[in-house]
Amino acid sequence: MKRALLALACAASAALVAPAATPAQAQTLTQTQTFAQAQARTADPVAALRKEFAAGHGVRFVSTGTLSIAGVTAIKFSENGSYAFGRSGVIASDTTRKTKYSDLLKDEDEDLKDAEKPVRTIVIGKTGYLSGGSIASLLPEGKTWVRVPGVRPGSASDLQFVNPTDTRSLKTVLATTKAKGPGGRVNGVKTTLYRGTITLAQLTKVNPSLKSGLALLASNPGKAVVTWKLWIDANQLVRRVSASTNLKAKGKQSFTFTLSNDATYAGWGKKVTVKAPPKSKVAKLSDLNGDLSDAQNTVILPN
Repeated sequence: MKRALLALACAASAALVAPAATPAQAQTLTQTQTFAQAQARTADPVAALRKEFAAGHGVRFVSTGTLSIAGVTAIKFSENGSYAFGRSGVIASDTTRKTKYSDLLKDEDEDLKDAEKPVRTIVIGKTGYLSGGSIASLLPEGKTWVRVPGVRPGSASDLQFVNPTDTRSLKTVLATTKAKGPGGRVNGVKTTLYRGTITLAQLTKVNPSLKSGLALLASNPGKAVVTWKLWIDANQLVRRVSASTNLKAKGKQSFTFTLSNDATYAGWGKKVTVKAPPKSKVAKLSDLNGDLSDAQNTVILPN
């Protein structure tokens, strides 16, 4: 079982380097989604999100996630950062991810200790910049960043099942709402709690990058059901999102693991500026002393 856990840990790291892809159109609403359609007539978080899309505006977030087996946490993820908006949505992001592996896994693979160092990811347009973590050992002298073309803002968060900064993802999730009620306060803001379930197959239609990552972790993940919650404020903006699902591990040993994540969002509409690192500190992929995909805890790779 220890070796199976280690294989899963390595696959989880590989999942974080899944190629970023452009989201597809949201799935057409079905008759079974009548409840969500009725709610949308009086409260429309998707329309509220669109109003936030303006140059210079953005939102900050903090998230945590776990990969656990039989109730025992094998890997913990934490991430924080900000998204910058343009008229069409997120156009840039600046995020820092930390990964914590259980002592059991580190006993099997000493390299995982280096993989626990924070990785910072800046994406502007379709160009990404990575720094930290195991990437540092691949960089030439004098360089602290590597430029990665062909990525998209927010790629660092691809293992978050629900993306409240993408209108297609938000619309698809809200269409599966099963209940709605008081959500208490999130960071001091009064909210309404939406709850529901959705299949990973539905989610991956609007977030193909999620499918690429999960394909390395699980066998036939599309049939898995994700249980989700959204805390939405009086302005119809998402303040918190949580989601979890059970997946059958890919490999010879058959066991089920749980992936879960929880994120809070703050500062909607406030100024967010994302700047590229100094050119003098940036290396090209061809300058690396090795393959970027070999670096544990890397977040994105080019298409």
